[in-house]
Amino acid sequence: LTITKDGKEVNLAGKTVEFNYFESLLSPNVTATLSFVDSGFSLTDEKRNAEGSIYNTLPITGGEEIKYKIRELEGTLLNNSAINSNQESQRESVMMSLISKEGFENYNIANSKKYNGNITDNVKKILQQSFNTTIDETSSNFDKTANSYSFIGANDTPFDLIIELGSKSTFPRGNPGFFFYQTREGFKYKAIDNLIKQEPKETYRYSGALKAGTENDNNNFKIASFSVRKNQNIVNAMKSGVYESRNIFFNPRTAEFSEIIFRIENEELQTSLGGDIDYKPVKSNNSFSKTNQFILDVGLLSPGIDTSVNNDPREYIAKAAMRYNLLMSQIIDITVPCNLNLLAGDIIRCEFEKLTDKKEANPFDINQSGNYLILDLCHHFDSKRSFTSLTLVRDSFGAYTQKNKG
Repeated sequence: LTITKDGKEVNLAGKTVEFNYFESLLSPNVTATLSFVDSGFSLTDEKRNAEGSIYNTLPITGGEEIKYKIRELEGTLLNNSAINSNQESQRESVMMSLISKEGFENYNIANSKKYNGNITDNVKKILQQSFNTTIDETSSNFDKTANSYSFIGANDTPFDLIIELGSKSTFPRGNPGFFFYQTREGFKYKAIDNLIKQEPKETYRYSGALKAGTENDNNNFKIASFSVRKNQNIVNAMKSGVYESRNIFFNPRTAEFSEIIFRIENEELQTSLGGDIDYKPVKSNNSFSKTNQFILDVGLLSPGIDTSVNNDPREYIAKAAMRYNLLMSQIIDITVPCNLNLLAGDIIRCEFEKLTDKKEANPFDINQSGNYLILDLCHHFDSKRSFTSLTLVRDSFGAYTQKNKG
């Protein structure tokens, strides 16, 4: 761990007491926090010919470059803010909030350019133009969308613009809905349905017994703790229009209204992390729990006369709301031994112990166990221990996944 300012590099490895590294499907940039203790006499102030602490002598004022390497976890972040939280006569504690270079630059860029064509191609173009980023065209980090879209950046930041595109993107072999996020592998623009098709990267088990000895490492894949943050709220889902929604569209060219009643049992999910979606709708001729209204974009950005609808929302708007909300139906937090192979957006399999007196026959709960998607990730390091904290999400119950219908 080092901090660099104006070409001067200072080693923080021996002073750091805690380092936390974060990734999230809901964040377009990686972040971290760093805490170190300084007993003084670390640097010499050449102007005053006196020794002092790093915080006051370097000094740390924001924008400094932090380089870190903890086994496979390696990179560079910038200091967003630093607080001298506990200053005593012989030492001081400093807490720093770190952000990626692109996250730092993002808020200094206003995008007002016009874009046409495939949405994924435009995402790549925005990143390349904004951050001078080289994107490998053969990389699997960017899923190709099935739809095109003409739009103008209304002085939005690059990240805000791309995140907005995610809910307007359709996937050729699945449902609408994309995530734009950053891991240590770089930027990713991934379809939700493609993420949940992945094979589990690891399998973790939660039980009261230890299964490892000196001859194996089974305890490396033991869930140390877990808690359920959310477990299927049917009423809130109905209020959000997840299962049923009425969608009214107005065409300004023809002055006509069209109406689509979306029901999840008619538009069956092609893929899910568990079994079938367990929802039994209220049977009614006018059954819908939410009404949405939209104005169609007809020829607004076309140079000539054009009667086609720009990225027709009838193809994605209701399904995208369903896909995002269903994915958050179940949310759990777990802590496992530090695993630097895990990334936000990976699938892991969790097996939870079943409360039964016949554990030999069926030790795990087949309803709660199964595949989960990593929404948030934190790798924690301090002087005594390291571990990985995960926030996991799932759209359905069951240890056995629904067969891929796409």
